[in-house]
Amino acid sequence: MLDYHLRYSDLLSFCFQWQDIFVKRCLDFQCSTETPRILDCGANVGLASLYFKQRYPRARITSYEADPALAAMVDANLQTNGAADAEVVHAALWTSNGELTFRCEGSDSGMIASLPGAVDGRSAVVRSLRLRHLLEAEPVDLLKLDIEGAEDPVLADCEPVLHHVRAMILDLHEFDAGNRRAPSVLERLSRAGFTYAIDEFVPLTWREPPAGADTPFPGRALQWAMTVRAWRAAP
Repeated sequence: MLDYHLRYSDLLSFCFQWQDIFVKRCLDFQCSTETPRILDCGANVGLASLYFKQRYPRARITSYEADPALAAMVDANLQTNGAADAEVVHAALWTSNGELTFRCEGSDSGMIASLPGAVDGRSAVVRSLRLRHLLEAEPVDLLKLDIEGAEDPVLADCEPVLHHVRAMILDLHEFDAGNRRAPSVLERLSRAGFTYAIDEFVPLTWREPPAGADTPFPGRALQWAMTVRAWRAAP
């Protein structure tokens, strides 16, 4: 693809990611420094990290991926395509350090097994890292967070240190029709001093169950994802 030689696990999800990231440039952001600190949380096969490196060649990037097979692909893709100075960490971002069970689905839908909406897939015990500790350690120019339904508990844990984050691109997932988390996530961002914009709303029509036949809107998707771009005013 272009000048890149890339490994991937699932062609369909890879093609959608390529279209979004390198054609539509959905991860583009403006930064006042040529050496932004970027955390790519939920790196999949590394396309986002490669895009950030293309956009800011001197960026300091750490890519986190929980699925062991995908983490190996992230490392290979960055090493092969001029981003060997980016750090790759095989771990799930969570509210504590330790270990947890991760459901490895093989494409872009792997997630922590204990969360609502966890997909079928191979279970693996992986290392977990507390994102709050990472944000406490240094200021972050961009936090890209795509952690498949873990956004609310992770951001709740991070709320006292979100002032260390300048901007955020968040894939916000709703997997539980009885316990919507988007309102609390958005309220938390506002309390932390962020302005935010929402777009790229995607109904996840392939995820069961849809709205039942006994409802006014049978068959409508009850699970979805949307992109939230949030930023804090420059000091």
